[in-house]
Amino acid sequence: MRKIIIDTDAGIDDAIAIMIALAHQNEIEIKGITTLTGNTYVDQVTKNVLRILDYFKREDIKVYKGASKPLVHIFERGAKIHGKDGLGEVDLKYSLRKEEDIPAPIAIYEIAKEEGGIDLITLGPLTNISIALNLFPDLKNYINQIYSMGGAIERGNVTRFAEFNYFVDPEAAQSLIESKIKMTIIPWDPIIKNVFLEEELKNVVDIKTHAGKLFFSLINYPVSYFERNIGIRGMSLPDPVAMATYIDDKVIKMKRKSNIQMELNYTSLRGASVVLEGDEIEIVTEFNKENFLKILEKINSLKGGERL
Repeated sequence: MRKIIIDTDAGIDDAIAIMIALAHQNEIEIKGITTLTGNTYVDQVTKNVLRILDYFKREDIKVYKGASKPLVHIFERGAKIHGKDGLGEVDLKYSLRKEEDIPAPIAIYEIAKEEGGIDLITLGPLTNISIALNLFPDLKNYINQIYSMGGAIERGNVTRFAEFNYFVDPEAAQSLIESKIKMTIIPWDPIIKNVFLEEELKNVVDIKTHAGKLFFSLINYPVSYFERNIGIRGMSLPDPVAMATYIDDKVIKMKRKSNIQMELNYTSLRGASVVLEGDEIEIVTEFNKENFLKILEKINSLKGGERL
């Protein structure tokens, strides 16, 4: 069984990605979830993760709070899509338990070393991992691979050139690239090509289940945002797609290998993922929507949860 750490800035799609991971507990074991500032501030992110885990009665999974800000850049959060609390202001009970005392970067190192190897699934900026690698250079020997939702090859979502996760902390992204750890990137480009309509999601996720009730409560905020600005009730699902590609490579329809250099200068290009010749990083360029929906459908099996 593959063992993973999920590193997240728990917004709405992060929460759904965590639900997907929980639904595949026979295939992957979550050894910990680490949090950082991104979609909202780290204290709220940590509370959000605990809320999700408690809803599904998974108090056994430990949560570790991490970076409160990027390495260098001034933080700008994604409130428009994720709401004030990062979870679309869903009516979800707050947990009575707290995160672990160990900071996220140290937890990443200790868990990876203890397990003799771990896979990292990163759903937000890469600050925690960068700090961990700086503190413990031998960490790279204990990370089998990283699946990272981030970057933009041709089109960004924060600027024309940059995607949010890597734009928030491009220095951290560059440090991971330079570590030479095996890395698969799920960039913004294939995500924006595949918007999921609300009706399409209703055909897959059963609103009568515990997971379904939470799922549709979560997506109401971004779906309404899309409707106001684009005229359709739909949304993109970047972090769930990233999680699904890790769980089953049949979700990946096309990929390429290249090298990447982050643009770090304070110009309009800052945060851009510049593709270079090489084969060090695997980049997902297209995903199979039907196979993704098969992965998403499994959240219907999740048990627990109070009435929303």
